[in-house]
Amino acid sequence: MNSNVTYTSQQINNLSNSAIWKNSIKNVPSVSKNNTSKYTLYATGDADLNGRKYVSLPSNKVLTDYEKRKYNIW
Repeated sequence: MNSNVTYTSQQINNLSNSAIWKNSIKNVPSVSKNNTSKYTLYATGDADLNGRKYVSLPSNKVLTDYEKRKYNIW
């Protein structure tokens, strides 16, 4: 899902709690007053009956092989 779309922590939190996403986002960042940090959603190889799982990571993060294995990112 990494299409260079970024979200704030509040937006990620709202998405995660919406009926469409059904809590399918892992690593939901805590909402801060600053709220200037941006996050990107990455599709993982994990899924359940509610659908694919996603992980939110800082948008400026360069993913290493370790993180790809840790979060099962394709």
